[in-house]
Amino acid sequence: MADAAPAAVVEAIRSAATAYREAVSKGDANAIRGAWTADGDIVDGWGNRFEAQASGVLTGNPAAGPRPEFHVGETRLRLISADVALEDGSVDVVLPGMATPIEGWFSAIWVRRGDSWKLAGLRESERPVSTDGSMLNDLEWMVGDWSLVAEVENQKAPAAAADMSVRWDAGHTFLIREARIPNLTGGDDPPQMIDVHQRIGWDPIVRRIRSWSFASDGSRGEATWFRDGDSWVALLTTILPDGRQRTSVNIYSYDGKERCVWRTLPEGLESDSGLPPRVTWIRKPRSSAP
Repeated sequence: MADAAPAAVVEAIRSAATAYREAVSKGDANAIRGAWTADGDIVDGWGNRFEAQASGVLTGNPAAGPRPEFHVGETRLRLISADVALEDGSVDVVLPGMATPIEGWFSAIWVRRGDSWKLAGLRESERPVSTDGSMLNDLEWMVGDWSLVAEVENQKAPAAAADMSVRWDAGHTFLIREARIPNLTGGDDPPQMIDVHQRIGWDPIVRRIRSWSFASDGSRGEATWFRDGDSWVALLTTILPDGRQRTSVNIYSYDGKERCVWRTLPEGLESDSGLPPRVTWIRKPRSSAP
């Protein structure tokens, strides 16, 4: 049976945890790696597993702008053995540009390495929310054909033949998004095009709107969606063709008319496939009935 940790151990782990959260907030890859054991891993609230030393999972691009804020609530520390401790607690994560925090719990495994304590495992879970499948209808505004305009140094420029169309499936249970975008990272001139197919629907298991996407370059992704005021946020996990996993936060802010700003924080599938981290969708004029 786990025992309450001695005061000295509690103080040491609290100090290590604070330093770790500060490193994540700053995007300090070296400090994040130093906080983990060599084989430490992370399992997020949707069952995705990441190697913690693959710091891109947590750091993204440090120059991308504001970082997430972490507000840890009351935690409990228990000593499993002289060199292993378990920390349980609640945490609210506030993403840049969002008003609503993501509320959840975590369990962290700390191990003693010499005179310091390091993370060996982190398990996350989201707090239950009260919602139902009818929220999918709130994404009706996506239906239509869109062209994308990239924002470069506060200027708007065409995004190299990037187009997207959105429609309901026959049963009105999934939104189907199809896009053709240039792969500007492949070094080809002209760049090769990537076709992306995505389905957005209600997942009764997690009681959330979820999406599943597949790209012609062999990558695939899953995302969980929720609403934040007038915006929609998709927490995306992408598996790249070489097996690497990457997470990103995608924010869709619709103006209620014909435009939608699409942001990626701090990086994600869009930047990998050639699109910058901020674009504006412009709905194409609807064709007149014959």
